[in-house]
This record gives sequence, structure tokens and C-alpha cells, in this order.
Amino acid sequence: MKSFTAVAVLTLTLLALGSHGKHIESKVADKDFLVKQRFVFDMLQHIYQDDVFVTKYEATYYEYKPWEHVSDYQHPEKLQHFFDLWQHHPFHDDQVWTVMYDRHEEYAIGLVRLFYFAKNWETFQHVVFWARQHVNKQLFVYAFSIASLFRDDMQGIVLPAQYEIHPWSFFDGQTLEMAEHYKMHGFHHVKQLDNIYNVVLKSNYSNIYGEINYEHGLSYYLEDVGFNSFYYYFNLDYPFWTKGGEDHVLDKDRRGELYLYVHWQLLARYYMERLSNDLGEVPHFNMYVPEETGYYSGLRDYNGVPYPSRENHHSFYHSHNIEYVENVELYTQRIMDWIHKNEKYDVEVVNQLGNIIQGNVDSVNKQFYGSLDKWYRYIVNEGRPYGKYQEEFPGTFLHYDTSVRDPLFYEIYKNIIDHYWHMMATFPEYTQKDYGFEGVKIDAVHMPESLTTYFEYFDADISNAVNVEPWVESSQDVLYKFGRNSHYNGASYVIKARQERLNHKPFEFTLDVSSEKAQPAVVKVFIGPKYDENGRYIPLEHNYQNFFELEHFKVQLEAGVNHIKRASGDFSFWVNDRTTYMELYQKLMDATNSDFKFKLDQSETHCGVPNRLMLPKGKKGGQVYQFFYMVYPYHEPAVQQYTGYDPIVSCGIGHGSRYVDALPFGFPFNRPVVHDYYFDVNNFKFFDVKIFHRDEHTNMA
Repeated sequence: MKSFTAVAVLTLTLLALGSHGKHIESKVADKDFLVKQRFVFDMLQHIYQDDVFVTKYEATYYEYKPWEHVSDYQHPEKLQHFFDLWQHHPFHDDQVWTVMYDRHEEYAIGLVRLFYFAKNWETFQHVVFWARQHVNKQLFVYAFSIASLFRDDMQGIVLPAQYEIHPWSFFDGQTLEMAEHYKMHGFHHVKQLDNIYNVVLKSNYSNIYGEINYEHGLSYYLEDVGFNSFYYYFNLDYPFWTKGGEDHVLDKDRRGELYLYVHWQLLARYYMERLSNDLGEVPHFNMYVPEETGYYSGLRDYNGVPYPSRENHHSFYHSHNIEYVENVELYTQRIMDWIHKNEKYDVEVVNQLGNIIQGNVDSVNKQFYGSLDKWYRYIVNEGRPYGKYQEEFPGTFLHYDTSVRDPLFYEIYKNIIDHYWHMMATFPEYTQKDYGFEGVKIDAVHMPESLTTYFEYFDADISNAVNVEPWVESSQDVLYKFGRNSHYNGASYVIKARQERLNHKPFEFTLDVSSEKAQPAVVKVFIGPKYDENGRYIPLEHNYQNFFELEHFKVQLEAGVNHIKRASGDFSFWVNDRTTYMELYQKLMDATNSDFKFKLDQSETHCGVPNRLMLPKGKKGGQVYQFFYMVYPYHEPAVQQYTGYDPIVSCGIGHGSRYVDALPFGFPFNRPVVHDYYFDVNNFKFFDVKIFHRDEHTNMA
């Protein structure tokens, strides 16, 4: 596959602060690229309807059968199994799909390969159109998204937000039912703006139906659609079932270590949010005693089947789960044996541990060590037999876009990440020699002593959740004629779900750093708790696991005093909320029909974390947290950052060049801190900050 050449440089440096600002470069799509972008938007709207395309597709698309065009694909021998599987047992929407089941995984692998191995754009269009017409839609979206992220000729393509493609995984049944009512009643009393019916619905979090436990009060955080989307896309970037392609070798990115680090960080961030709500540590999941924390998601599938809920004090230890429980016991013991037989103390062995625990294809022995990740999910799924194969109905735990909604997710991953900490306890403890940076000192930290969080309204376009009629020839609506099919009686409509989401006011810091000589260095910034839920100070020996990384960047120190200034809006791996599907269509139409520029950049990239969630909520009267600053010698990575891909339009998955340096993820908190005085080095600095929350309520009535 050849890389696309459909972009031209528009501008550089949209945001820069001092000499260390974040540089967001952008490019502009040319006409060929816009055609591809339009096709993607067409394929992902109203996905459960295959007869509502506005764009006219030739008969060759409707008649296409990929197994009749094998020569149009690379590696046809890798596609034969899928062709045989599909022609004998097709997987339509009468089944409920999840990549967690082995039988379903077969279809995912085959369909992704089919999309990825298409030799050219024309073949890719035809096979995607075929799948859009015939394949189970959740399977289709999963495979199409992965192929779009990995194909060279799709780099820079903007995927609509997953919560707008498939709102059933993010918004409760009441919201989606009300959206359908507006359409069915002809948008009665809804005013048009620019020939568009505009509907805004209040969408509640699950605790509006009654907080069944204390954790349910954190639904504003657990059910944040941007946060859930991040976790979904992280697992699409690194699918457990593949090593990646020839140019996207996933283990080059230390995928196992990254798997462990991402879940460690999710736990650390959640703990700080719990402290903001007067809750303590995340409990460990115990398979043998009733689970105290129940959960009601309020979600329902497109077919109307509600996701299973769980009452408080639910017992998972019963005959139906015995096989799963025994497998967790078996594989846990094998992994612990592997840990304690290990005699290496480097990043590679940590990477191996992550691969083993996840049970991905880079595991040193997948058959022997299994997949703790999957077996834990099976235990808590608790779905009833469904469909002709009598498989358990996949609930929130068996979908990446709904997993983190349930507080139990964190209890389970606390068990899983404990294996990492067991291994780290066998490593030598870091000492002052490991932490120090000779000749470098942080003289002072300048930042506000108080920060502010608040809730603000955010709208998501859930028009996809409402069924529409086929193409109306008489419509004069330009957006509809261009291809957007959310349309009623001659006019476009947009239905938005409005929720209150956590955000914070911008802040910045300046480090005064003295250096004896000019040299490269890295700066890392973490935030962590200082006091527990009872107001007691948490010693570093018991607190090191709770620090959450905010920033990590390279600097060039000059001899003498350096002033390193950084604003929160410049932090590297954080992104803005996504532009709505409706607005994306408007921009694409304008770029296609006028001189408007359709920009491509990383400001809303799928692989970033929502910048609204940097800070825990804090409290109305303020709550003390601590920032940790580190200036450290630059350790050059094996492959220089950004090698092999264009960081303006790509996250660079599988190139082995995504990272700033070669430090272990989470350093210096990645090993147990037994002697806190080892942190007394000149290049480390803790700084107390009180976080005030401007508005205490977390939900709409």
C-alpha cells in the first residue's frame, strides 16, 4: 500500500508557550483525500440501516462478493478461512457480537485482514460497502475502525467519535428513546435553524435512577464518553489478537509494558477521583465472597435488549462460573511462578509480563499462561444465554467501549496490576544514585497554589440512534444532497445529548532549573494524593502507586539558570473534545464545494486522553493534592521519536518511535519506594496544590 499524498502543509505552531510549548502542526486535505473522507462518513452513519445512502453507488458495489475477487487482495491465503467461515456461518445482526469470545474473534481477524489487504482504494471501497450491507454492525465498526487506523492510504482520515457512531454503548435507553420520539412525532414544536431541526436532550448518568452504592455517585467520571472512548481506541490500537502489520509491529511499542502502565494509571486517576468524593482505596476483587458494589448501566443494545445489571452483594462464586474461577486460579499461579523465577530487571521482562497477563499474541506462551484479562471479564459478565448459539449475552465488561463504566472494572484491574507490583518488588530498589541528576537542580516551582474544576455542558450528536427513511429525491437540503442522511421531510435534523462533564480552568507552571552545563534532559510531571479519605497523610512508601502522569517532554538545558514554562493546554498527550458528526459533515461539504480548508491535525486524535480530566474534581472547600516535578537525564530511545510516520496525522502505532525517551513507563514511581529519603535529590520537587470544585452537583435532575 502506498501512503497517501493528499495533504499539503497549512500552518505551524498553533500553540506555543515560551521555548517549550506544544506545537500542533496541521495539514489540509486535497480533493482526493476529501473523497476518501466522505466515503468514511457515509459508511459510519445510521449503521444499522443499509438502504439509506444518499450517495449513489454503482451496481458493482451491491453485487460485490470479495471471494470472487481474490486477486485484488494481498496475502489471499490468509483470507480463505474467513471466506469459508462466512459462507457457511455468516455473522449478521441477529447475533450479538464481542471480540472477547473466541468464535467472534475469528470473524474480527478475518474482516480486518480483508479490509487491510485490499490492494487499492477501489477494492477497499467495494469490500467495505459489502461488509456494511451484510456484516453484524458492531463487528463492522470494530474492523473498519482498525483498518482505517492502520492502512497507509487512510492516515489522517477523521473517524467520527465512537459515541456518535454507536451511541447505544454510551447513552442510556431513556435518552435514545426520547430521540426516537422526536423523530416519530415529526419534530413537533422544534424550530429549524438553517433548514435543520435542532434537538437537545438532557442525558442523565446512571445514578439518576438512584445511587445504589457510594461508587455510583462517581458516574459523572466513570461514564464520561470521552474517557470511555479513549479506552476503546487504546484497545483498537493494540488488538490482543494480532502482532500488527509489516509496518506496524505492535511489540515495538512495548505493548505489554504499555498495557500494564495504562491500567495502573487508570487506577491512580480513579483513586484521586474517589478521594474527591470521600471514598477510600479501590478494593481488591474477591471471587469467593459477594461483591459489595452493584451496578446499573441503563444501557440497551440496538435490538432493545438491556445490558445486565448487578445488585449489591452479588456472588460470582457459583456453578456457572466455576470454570472461569479455576482458570483464574491456575493462570495466576503460573504467572506468579514465572515472576519469581525471573532473574532479569529490565523493561523487556516487564513487557513480557504485560503480554502474558493480557494473553495477546506476543505472550511467551499463550496456551500455558492463558489470558487473565479475559477470564476475569468472563467471571463478571453474568449474561444470560442468548441467540442460536446460546452464548452469554455480552454485557458492559465484554465491550471495550463500556468496560470502564462499572466500578468493578477497577477492582479487577487492581488484582491484575498487582502482578506487576509483585514483579517490581523483586527488582532492586532505586536509590539516590538512580534518581539524581548531577549538576542539575530544581531551584523553584512557580504555579498557582489553588486550581479550580467545574462542570460544563457538552453536546454529542446522537442522530445515528434514530432510524431514517431512504433517499428523498425532492429534498433541497444541501447537506442531505451532499450525503448526510439524518433527514426528515425535506430537512436535516441533528439530535444532541447534553451532559455535564468535568473540566478545569487552565493553569501553568514554571520551573527554575540550574544546570552546570548545556545538556538534553526530560521533564516529567505527576499529580498524586497527599491525604487519604480520613485526612491522614499518606507516606510515599504507601503512595507511590497513586501518582498519575500529566506531562513528559524533552528540553535542552543551557548552562546556568533555565526557566521551563508550560501551560496545561500544551501538555503533550491530552486532546480536545471531539467535533460533532454534524459539524464534520458541514466542514467536509464546505471543503469539497468551496475554498474552505479541511484541516488535519492531532488536536482531537483518538489516541489522546480528554484534557478535561487532568485534574480530580476536588471539593467545594478545597482538597490538597501534590504535584511532582522531575528533571532527569535524557535517555535516547532505540528509535528516534516520530521515525517512520507523520506525527501530524498519525499516532504512529507499531513504529517503535512513539515515545520521548527510553525510560521505563512511570519512572520514578515504577518500583516500590521502601526508603522515601532516596527521593531527596535536587532534581525532584513536590508542590502542594489545593483543588477547589466550583459546583458540587454531579448530575442533572
